[in-house]
Amino acid sequence: MTGFPDDRPGGVPDGPGAPRVPDGTGSPGGPGGPGAAGSPEVPGSLDGAGSPDPLEPLLRHPAPFLPAPPGSFERIRRKAARRRRARAAVGGSAAVAVIAGAFYLAGSLHTGGGDEVVGPPASSLRSTSAPAPTRTTTAPQAPESGTTGSPQTRPTPLAPAPTTTAGPTSTGSTPSAGATAPPAGTPMCTAGQLSAELSGGDAGAGNLYSYLVFTNTSKTACHLAGFPGLSLLDADGKQIGDPATREPVDYSVVVLKPGGNASDTVHTINHQGTCLPTSAQVRVYPPGSRASLVFPGQLTNCDNLLAITPLTAGRTGNPPS
Repeated sequence: MTGFPDDRPGGVPDGPGAPRVPDGTGSPGGPGGPGAAGSPEVPGSLDGAGSPDPLEPLLRHPAPFLPAPPGSFERIRRKAARRRRARAAVGGSAAVAVIAGAFYLAGSLHTGGGDEVVGPPASSLRSTSAPAPTRTTTAPQAPESGTTGSPQTRPTPLAPAPTTTAGPTSTGSTPSAGATAPPAGTPMCTAGQLSAELSGGDAGAGNLYSYLVFTNTSKTACHLAGFPGLSLLDADGKQIGDPATREPVDYSVVVLKPGGNASDTVHTINHQGTCLPTSAQVRVYPPGSRASLVFPGQLTNCDNLLAITPLTAGRTGNPPS
């Protein structure tokens, strides 16, 4: 509008004759402004306004590496050498331990080690000798006439009995306490000094008890102690079943004068369950003897029950408790 002052500085009116400032130009800048004569250009500035160029750091040369401190490589080499020596020492100790263990194991396996179970010698298994004697008794002398019972037979020496026929191997009886040894000079009776027979017996509640009687047929005294071995035979002498087992009964030493007797009890049961054939003969091994006595006798093993007690003086056996 004409006649009114303009907002431009200096109050220049906006009239038709006022000169117009061209676009993009202006008055020269003052000192330090753009276009001033003393205004320096900032290197690397793209717009000339002094702002940093973002590509400049990327185009600069990298800084050189810093040198290592003196002696660093020597220290590293010394530490590495110490570690190698330590590893070698540990490996050598482990190898020595493994070799020593292998030698020890090989030696233990070769010698059987400390846990090897050693069985008794074969001679002790074949022997039927009883434990240490306890008490000495004297068997009554057999009557000279009027003796009744099964016919007796003379001993029949045989080859040493195998383990399965030398008598029972089970234990369960112990000598009586406070006993004494057999009289000095009284040897253990051998099969050649004895005869054997089955004489009488007893029964009760389906159990059968027969008496196995030994007689001293020699002219000198001898003693017996413990369990004899007993097996059943058929008419051809073939063994029937297993040998008799042992009843857990205490025992003592029995001294047999010439004609004296010692006996034990043979325990079986009446015919029930599974029974083996009835024997025609009986084979016994006196305690401590490897020679046997064979004589006629009828016994039947039913339900695998065939047991004997240790010897005692007399002809009436030693019944189990």
